[in-house]
Amino acid sequence: MTIDEDLASLERITRRLEEENLPLEEAISLFEEGISLAAKVKGRLDEAKLRVERVIEEAKGVFTLEDLELP
Repeated sequence: MTIDEDLASLERITRRLEEENLPLEEAISLFEEGISLAAKVKGRLDEAKLRVERVIEEAKGVFTLEDLELP
């Protein structure tokens, strides 16, 4: 699955958990699934961050980074 698909699954799980009258066992199962997905997404985002940092490090001297000024 892609990160986008995992995030969509997390949103679906969250909506389901917010429903009233959700049986406890189903809520616990959904919660476990959500925690597992969240950990997976975090790991993939951490990997992506490292890749970006590596590319920036390799490009040092070629480009300069400036802070984005928002209005």
